[in-house]
Amino acid sequence: MKQYDIKKINKTLGKYNLNQVQVDVHPGMVLNLAVVIEPYMLLDKMAEQEAQNKRAERFPYWAELWPTSLALARWVSRADLPHPTGWVCELGCGLGVVGIALAKLGWRVEATDFVEDALVFACHNALLNKIGANHRVGYLDWRNPVGEQRSCIVASDVAYEKKNHPYLDRILRKLLMPGGRFYLGDPQRKAAGEFVKMLEDQGYGHQVETERQLWQAKEHWVDIHIFTKP
Repeated sequence: MKQYDIKKINKTLGKYNLNQVQVDVHPGMVLNLAVVIEPYMLLDKMAEQEAQNKRAERFPYWAELWPTSLALARWVSRADLPHPTGWVCELGCGLGVVGIALAKLGWRVEATDFVEDALVFACHNALLNKIGANHRVGYLDWRNPVGEQRSCIVASDVAYEKKNHPYLDRILRKLLMPGGRFYLGDPQRKAAGEFVKMLEDQGYGHQVETERQLWQAKEHWVDIHIFTKP
């Protein structure tokens, strides 16, 4: 695990065109977030690096504020879930929305990603929201997950590609305690249905609720999957 000092945060944020937005998650919970303006402009930078035979940055999914993360944050904020024991692991935290919402509810959250800039943004956004000791960040490679087992793991929009399903399965096998909960937000992608079936075939308990999320003048329907590890 690690936290970043102000010098490191400012240096990283200085590489991007930024805006600060306020997001209404739930009555009484408004998140202040530093976001990247037009994150897909980063793709042009990646293309230039590849053309110059330089090492390209990892695909910048982390830089976008996804409606699925907002929907999951809204759902957990009103679901009146019991607080898990120990630290909760957030997978693919990106800008840190879900973990920050949970930390505001009193959960202890370790926001993880495999891109350092994402971790810096999550750390910065946690500071913007004055989370304090309930939030920390940590690097996690899905191909080789290491660390202590957790009673709860949360993630939004991570099951969009079948090639990632074995890695997610490995994470749950290694890092989720027996009887632990896995909360997954997904915008009803076909690939996610195959992932759900894989876990059900392994004996996971499964429930699903659907959350309506308005974002940028569009309506999104997001499934919130609640898995219980056997």
